[in-house]
Amino acid sequence: MDGLKVQMKNPMFVTKGGVGYGVDETLKVVDDGKGWVWLAAEMSPGGLAIELFKSVPFGKRALLVAKQSDVDEMFSKVNWAVALGNIEKTFGGPLIKQR
Repeated sequence: MDGLKVQMKNPMFVTKGGVGYGVDETLKVVDDGKGWVWLAAEMSPGGLAIELFKSVPFGKRALLVAKQSDVDEMFSKVNWAVALGNIEKTFGGPLIKQR
C-alpha cells in the first residue's frame, strides 16, 4: 500500500484520459489540471491491468479517486467493498465482461 500511496501522490507513469469514451487518442490528455488522481483498471488480453490517471478515466473501471494533494486522507476513509465493487463497473463507457 505504501508504494501505491507514493505513486498516487507523484505518479511516474500516467495514462491519457479525459474528454469522453471512444474519443481519438490524440484528443485525450495526461493531466486535466483538476488535481485528482484516479486508480482504474482496464481489461487487457492478460487480464485486468491497473493504471493511474490524472484525468477522468472514461471507459475504464475506476476503483479509487483522490485529490493528489491529499491521498493519505482518501486511504484513511476508503470503503474497500465499494472500491472492489467498482471492478464490475465501466466508467462512462460500455460494460465489457470478462468470462
